[in-house]
Amino acid sequence: MIKCLKLILFLCFITTYNSQTTNNNSPQELFIQSIRNTGEHKTIPLGKTIYQGVFTGNGLLGTMTYLKDASSCKVTIGRTDVYDHRNGEENLFERPRLPLGYFEVKLSDNIIEATGKINLYNAESSAELKTNSGNIHINAITFSEEDYILLQIDDQNYKNKYEIIWVPEKSESPRRNFSYVKQPENYLPNPTARITNHNSIITSYQPMLAGGGYSIAYMEKKFDNLRHILIATDYQINNNGAENNAEKRLTSFEWNKLFSKIKNHQNWWHQYYNKSSFNIPDQELQDFYNYQLYKLASATRADKPAIDLQGPWTDKTPWPGYWYNLNMQLTYSPLYTANHLELAESLIKAIDKNYNSLIKNVPKEYQYNSIALGRSGGPDMYAPVKVLKGSNESITNSEAETGNLTWLLYYYYQHYDFTQDEVLGNKVFNLLKKSINYYIHLLGKNKEGKYKLEAKTYSPEYSKGYAFNTNYDLSILRWGLKTLIEMDSKKGRKDMLHSQWQDILQNRIPFPTNEGGYMIAQDVPYSESHRHYSHLLMIYPFYEINWDQTENHNIIEKSINTWQSKPEALQGYSLTGHASMKAMMGHGNESRDIVKTFIQKFVKPNTLYAESGPVIETPLAGMQSIQELYLQHWNGVTRIFPAVPEDWKDISFKNLRTSGAFLISAIRKNGKNTEVSIYSEKGGQIKIKPNFEGSFTASGSGNLIQQNNSVYVYKIPKGKILTLKAN
Repeated sequence: MIKCLKLILFLCFITTYNSQTTNNNSPQELFIQSIRNTGEHKTIPLGKTIYQGVFTGNGLLGTMTYLKDASSCKVTIGRTDVYDHRNGEENLFERPRLPLGYFEVKLSDNIIEATGKINLYNAESSAELKTNSGNIHINAITFSEEDYILLQIDDQNYKNKYEIIWVPEKSESPRRNFSYVKQPENYLPNPTARITNHNSIITSYQPMLAGGGYSIAYMEKKFDNLRHILIATDYQINNNGAENNAEKRLTSFEWNKLFSKIKNHQNWWHQYYNKSSFNIPDQELQDFYNYQLYKLASATRADKPAIDLQGPWTDKTPWPGYWYNLNMQLTYSPLYTANHLELAESLIKAIDKNYNSLIKNVPKEYQYNSIALGRSGGPDMYAPVKVLKGSNESITNSEAETGNLTWLLYYYYQHYDFTQDEVLGNKVFNLLKKSINYYIHLLGKNKEGKYKLEAKTYSPEYSKGYAFNTNYDLSILRWGLKTLIEMDSKKGRKDMLHSQWQDILQNRIPFPTNEGGYMIAQDVPYSESHRHYSHLLMIYPFYEINWDQTENHNIIEKSINTWQSKPEALQGYSLTGHASMKAMMGHGNESRDIVKTFIQKFVKPNTLYAESGPVIETPLAGMQSIQELYLQHWNGVTRIFPAVPEDWKDISFKNLRTSGAFLISAIRKNGKNTEVSIYSEKGGQIKIKPNFEGSFTASGSGNLIQQNNSVYVYKIPKGKILTLKAN
């Protein structure tokens, strides 16, 4: 009896202590604990697809571990820059992303149960295979700062024979696996890979018909009762050096520093997670958010390739490349608020590097001052747009997507706006000017003297979307003109086109509408289910038509309701876009519920997403939709907890980034905003809506410049913090 009483008192003490510790923890400590918890409690039953696997990555290399068959597990190896580079116009056959291959762990008996976990905090995956002969454990690490992969096999509990086999994938466009895709004539796969063994290093070299090749080399050491398989890769376009380079990299590996290398790898990830925090009182959404943060740093880095549709994890797919009419935009969308601009640099560098391709993408008549980007392509961003004013030449829908580059530059602009880096500002201004020049070439005036597009363009994904004056293009054009004018005015300069931009902006035709709200185009009503919100970009993400404008409430609601009223073709990003629009309206309950429906209906067990093949962008768009419950910036105003669900009483975030190079931290307790902290990285003014219920006090550095109802303008010096606290 006494022992039971002591036990009860002890448990009560522990519960009270844990509760006090949790309540007193900082937002950052709570977030780091959630990262740890996600990795510890989220177990994935391994299946026979990559959507039921566990993964690692470092922005260039990656692993995906899942089942091959009843007695085998596979660990696929991916490398994000391995693209074919043949000449020709068939981007997705001549220059597609190529698979490398996989390691097969082949057991002597059937697998009874297979489970996997991803340790998000330390960035490694583990798989447990259970059989009647015992269990075998496979751990994978893709080193963060060195381009090596380490597989660790624990077979101490397995009492039967097994083998590990490298299997190279056929080096051809993955679109060859899909019969509904039109196949080019006389297409040949690359030659068969050749495998050699030299000094216990096995190398699989894949020569390419276009020249060069890629290799995967591996070696094995056994210690600490584990089999350690170290993997290196190489890829060369113009020479055959890749055959030996991977082997040389393995030879130079310092095995005596293995454990310090693992520690350095873990420390990189720990520092990464400390850049910001985001605490959600919903385990499903918190796990989902944490996985996306892990996925982003697995998929790219500042010095690594931009993220394509697959990231480092390859599979059979009809989409072996980059898509520029929504996918790449959504992929990068959450990085800016999350304060991970170091990852978003890969997008900036990709655009800068491929400037010449952007010129080549427009008709020759316009190449002297214009740039553009078509629907899809490889890492060289060669994707022609063939819209020509006054031309009757037949072109494909993908060649008529005129607005893709300008929309992509919206995120380049965000990078500048969120950092106030004037070097970036100058670059994006020049890029945006030339992308808008293409539109100017296509403009003419109607009878009322209003500017309109005098060439058909294409509104992505809509079957009848090849039309005059699509809302896709008019929204993008309006945002581009407005941004150029604002940037030019801020600089105090007067670009020679400034007055023309103003004239077009003030005298353009209105967005086409009917009784259902915004139409697809001038003569194209919304009449069939449409997964893309290409006709609603003026609402989101541009916020040109927004909830501050009470006169636009009706058309916003009608347009969204009309879009959602035909659900047949709606996909995952239809829901994330819908959730973001609801968040703009302040409808937190609805926005949260839409995101949860999206996760439950469309997101795979390991948070990947598929439409005929893996496409990475939609869960990342879902991450941004969640961010927008906590922090939004539009119409010049930064909004704190603007769309919080009613039952989320105690929440917080730290160091989320917003316009003007400000880092925001905030706490909400018992359903009320209690504290907002604003750090000014560059110095300047912020217009903020803190959403306190009553009065508040300001402390620290910063002067109140203006107040308009619930919106306040503060000027905060560089490197200083202003704190607002509810009374």
